[in-house]
Amino acid sequence: MNDDYLHSKSETTRSPKSKLRARCPSCSAWVPLRDAVEVWDLVECPECSTQLEVVDLRPPTLDYAGGAPDDDEDWDEEEEEWH
Repeated sequence: MNDDYLHSKSETTRSPKSKLRARCPSCSAWVPLRDAVEVWDLVECPECSTQLEVVDLRPPTLDYAGGAPDDDEDWDEEEEEWH
């Protein structure tokens, strides 16, 4: 086989059946993921509207996005005390 054949073969798009998806940790619904998804990308569950983030790609795994707002504020305050 020539290099042109291999190059064009690797750039083909996925068929609809091979779309990536993962289970929502809140309601267990399937959440579709885009083909170029990366770890830490944010997605929304189509069933329960929960904000989720991609935490692993093998297998595609979702977890709740971010932490509680109070956690961020406490971290900032603690960080400022150390300086």
